[in-house]
Amino acid sequence: MKRNSSIRILAFILCALLTLSTLCSECVFAEGEVPAEQNTAVEGETGNEGDGEGNGPMNPPVTDEPPNNDIIVIPSDANALILMDAGAQSPRGVPGDIVTIVLPMAVNKEYLPSERYMLRNINVIPDIPTDTSVSNWPFDIIDASSARHLQDMSYNSTAEVYFDFRISQFATKGVYPVNFRVNATVWRYDDVNGTTITEDVTFRVGVWVTVVDDGSMSGVTTSFGCLQVAGTNLVGYSSIPVTSPGKKITLKIPVVNVGGDLTNVTITPVVSTNLDEFPFVVTSTNLGKSYSTWASGEIKNIEYTFKVSDYATTGNKAIRFKSTYFENGSAAEASFSTQITVVNGYEKDISAMSVMVLSYRLMVKGVETSGLVAGEEAELVLTVKNNSSSDTAKKVLINLNFANSPGLTLCPGSTDSAYINSIRPGGTATASLKIMAKPDAEAGYTMLGIGLTYENNDSVTGKANQNIMIPISQRMEIKLGTPTVYGSQIKGREGTISLPIINMGRGKALNVRVIAADGLEQPSATYVGDILPGGSTAADIDVVFTKLGSYWGSLIVQYEDANGALYTAVTQVQLNTVEAGSGNENNGNTDQNNQGGSGWSDGILGKWWFWAILAVLFAALLYALIMALSKKKEDETTDNEPDREEEEFDLVELDDQEQE
Repeated sequence: MKRNSSIRILAFILCALLTLSTLCSECVFAEGEVPAEQNTAVEGETGNEGDGEGNGPMNPPVTDEPPNNDIIVIPSDANALILMDAGAQSPRGVPGDIVTIVLPMAVNKEYLPSERYMLRNINVIPDIPTDTSVSNWPFDIIDASSARHLQDMSYNSTAEVYFDFRISQFATKGVYPVNFRVNATVWRYDDVNGTTITEDVTFRVGVWVTVVDDGSMSGVTTSFGCLQVAGTNLVGYSSIPVTSPGKKITLKIPVVNVGGDLTNVTITPVVSTNLDEFPFVVTSTNLGKSYSTWASGEIKNIEYTFKVSDYATTGNKAIRFKSTYFENGSAAEASFSTQITVVNGYEKDISAMSVMVLSYRLMVKGVETSGLVAGEEAELVLTVKNNSSSDTAKKVLINLNFANSPGLTLCPGSTDSAYINSIRPGGTATASLKIMAKPDAEAGYTMLGIGLTYENNDSVTGKANQNIMIPISQRMEIKLGTPTVYGSQIKGREGTISLPIINMGRGKALNVRVIAADGLEQPSATYVGDILPGGSTAADIDVVFTKLGSYWGSLIVQYEDANGALYTAVTQVQLNTVEAGSGNENNGNTDQNNQGGSGWSDGILGKWWFWAILAVLFAALLYALIMALSKKKEDETTDNEPDREEEEFDLVELDDQEQE
């Protein structure tokens, strides 16, 4: 009986394990894996449909015949008359010419196939478009009607039609299509009924006309200017006149028309207050020269006599002339220039003094600083010095130039210039301007340009340009993660601490290094390197534990910005150091939340399914044990019942005997 109970217990445990394995397989399938039966079924279905070798029906392939696209339909020519040789009769001409267009026409035998067909009432009319601009009709419209009437034509008939047209002056050169409309009546004798049948038809024929030049009213102008100084190949070599201040000079300029025919031409010298551009004394208000016509390719000599100014300086001077004219009926203008040479020119014997920026200061909220942080506003205080020992600098104007300063800009509501009324000889003065570093400025030194304009006592203007260097830095922020200790924490021995480092700032962290302290020693600081904005790294620090017991060690992180400024961040790590050989050595990894241990949570004991299986097995064993004990008790009760009946029977017999 005990043997049967054990067998039942083992059978129950086996059923529990099978049930648990089935549940696990169903969980695996629920996560996306396909059972083998389903894969087999799908493959079988595909095989039946694809090659027809399965149990399912096999569908025969259906092939559609491609359409026959080789049939070519050739339409009939609808024109009753056709041109016999239009290319040989294509005329050419220039605007103003009268060109003759000849239309040699023949009867289309496909349209009139026999002598019983006749073409009557034939009228040929030029097909003048409704829009009669020169873009599509290059002829002058002179006659009210240009229709031509032809005699009757039949099978094998030919005819020539002549039209004379005058090419318009508004036409531009090019090739133009000229179309003609033909109206006629087709007459045919009907042999069956003995009657005649008539039909009115209209069709068009066309030729091409070539215009080889632009008309005088076409409006086409030369884009680079018609009037230019003639080259040496046209007029020979022309020397540059040499003169000096106070003398008269005659300019002879050969000018050629490189465009079309010109009308109403006017040439005027360009007068300027700058003696380097116009070094002459102006004695008249009407310096222009006019020409009624100027033919294409014609060369004219333009002459001007000027007196050289007494203040003309030495050097070559370019004298510009401007011309206006009408070309092909459209107004246009052009410019050309010539040169002269001035010797023994006027020399200025006075000059302005030297003014310069001596130094500058940066004030942020009233406190002087050596540089700017990105996004920070500052007051730029410039110290300007007059280097002259005798002249006073007047009307000193200071301008900031941000062309080479991508990281700097003006403060909102401020200006880029400052004004100083005067600076005494050898003296200094200050000027303030508002600037700011852009939020996205790169860290480092940026160059700011400063321009100075001033005058001396004789109103002679002087200029100076300088550059100053302003350091810009981005806000630095290094975030330190939770340190992790690897290896045993034994006093006097080495260990490794891993420290996560994240650059949360907008600037690059340079020369990052880690120093261990407070119970930790290291031969030298651990060098990490540079960390880009948004970058992260983990520093492995080799240390020696110098204290005993539980204590907090310090990790000091030092780094620099682009300007060399030093920053420091500190974090602490909890340590529990023991003596060597004490038996309590920490052989596992530790961090701030876990001191010691073997890391069992990373093994099989940290898996939830392990504990679930263990709980099911424990419940099954407990249930089996209870059932076994219950069965055993039941069996003992069953075994004791016959003995009780025998005892009761013996007692009854004894009572009967006593009564007797």
